[in-house]
Parts: sequence; structure tokens; C-alpha cells
Amino acid sequence: MTTTTKARHRKASRPVTPLTSAAPAARRGLAVAASSGLALTMIASGASAANSTEVAASAGSLEAAGTGALAADARAAITTNAAVTVASDVTVPADLADAGEVTVQAPVVVEPETTTEATTETAEAAQDEATAEEAVADDTTQASTTTTSAAASAPAPAASGSSIVSIAMQYVGRPYVSGATGPNAFDCSGLVQYVYAQAGISLPRTSYAQGSAGTMVSAAEAQPGDIVYYGYHVGIYAGNGMMIDAGTTSTGVVYRQIWGNPIGYIRVG
Repeated sequence: MTTTTKARHRKASRPVTPLTSAAPAARRGLAVAASSGLALTMIASGASAANSTEVAASAGSLEAAGTGALAADARAAITTNAAVTVASDVTVPADLADAGEVTVQAPVVVEPETTTEATTETAEAAQDEATAEEAVADDTTQASTTTTSAAASAPAPAASGSSIVSIAMQYVGRPYVSGATGPNAFDCSGLVQYVYAQAGISLPRTSYAQGSAGTMVSAAEAQPGDIVYYGYHVGIYAGNGMMIDAGTTSTGVVYRQIWGNPIGYIRVG
């Protein structure tokens, strides 16, 4: 079965805006809009083109305000200042040298003169102080040396007999050894020499030489500390008929009565 549909046509209607009152440009825009569906856009475009008001005079112009006002001075400077030009025959001199890299040398810091003087004065003061200390040390050393020399040159004070006896008693019981001069062992003259040396008196080494070191006195005149002299043997008189001597290997250093017949008693000093 065949169905036939007749074509339908839209009834023509009066245009909202008569084309006769629009500008030619507007009529062309509406014609294009009718075929492309952009009626609103083209109408706005035609209206803008139909408007004869200049953009520069519109309310949104930035000519008299905003960025236009800010750039006015720059535009004036560009238009009023003449451009700098260089003649075409200007050339670079042949002797013009490249300056190269520019370097800057740090300035030399000079200490104030007052600081230098103060430092110098401080150094001089320290030197003077050191010199003074050296002088004091030299004086002290010289005084000590003088005192030592005087003590060495001055005769030793005479020791009392009791002090000599006291020193000798400290070594009673030490062994007898021929040729020994103490303090761990003695022979007869070694003991006498060592004890007198402790009292500050120097004596010869042998018994015979010690017999000639002082003045010989009798037994009645003998005093503690005198040397009991036998010639070949010596001891120290302790008073009351007693003596201290290094007798033999069997006795060692011993405190005992005077034995035999001494030649005499030697008083030293």
C-alpha cells in the first residue's frame, strides 16, 4: 500500500523589525543569520556596525583615564624627543683596546697610629718588666753566689766537743773494714775523718796525718771531742776515760774505756 504525505509550508509572518529601517549592513547580517542560525550574533554585529559612535568617544574609553592617562607622558616623550642617529662614516679607532674584565682591589686597611703606639708602649713595658725581672734574678744569683763563696772561704766554726761525741755515737755498731770511710763501715782514721766532716771540720785521711792536724794535750787536759792518738791508731775521746773508735773486725765501731797507752790527745781548732 502506498502512502502519500503532502509537504507542509510555514505561514509567512511579519518581521519584528522592518528590514527597510535597518542599515544595508544590518540587512546583510540578517540574511546570513537566517541561513546559519546565528541571528542573535549577526543582529548584535549589525547593530554595532550600524552605530556611528566612535570607539574613542565611548564611555569605556581609556584615553582620558586608567592606562591611557598613565602612558600619556611616555607617548609625549617618544614623539617630542628626537632619535639619536650616528653618521654612516663613523668608524671605531684602531688603537681602541678592549678593557677586559674589570677587577677591584680591596683597600689596604691601615691601623690607626694610636693603636700602633699603644702596642709599642705595651711591648716596651713588657720588655722593661722582663729586664727588671732578669736584673732581680741576676742580683739574687749573684748574692747567692757571693754568700756561697763567703761560706766556702770562711773557716768553719769550731764544733763543740759534745756535738762531735754525739755524732760519733750514731755509728756505734757499724762494722770495721780496712780502708772504709763510712758511713756503712769504717776503719779507725776513716771514722774520725767522717765524724769531724759532719761537724764541718776537714781532717787528713790517715791516723799519722791526723796527729799533726791540731795541738797535742795531755790526758789531764783532754776534753770530749779530742782525738785519742796512738800513732798507728786513733779514736774520739768521749770523757770520763771513755772513747769511741773502730777497733777491729771483731769489735767494729765501739764505745769503750781508753785502752793501752795513748801518745796524747789532739785538739783540733
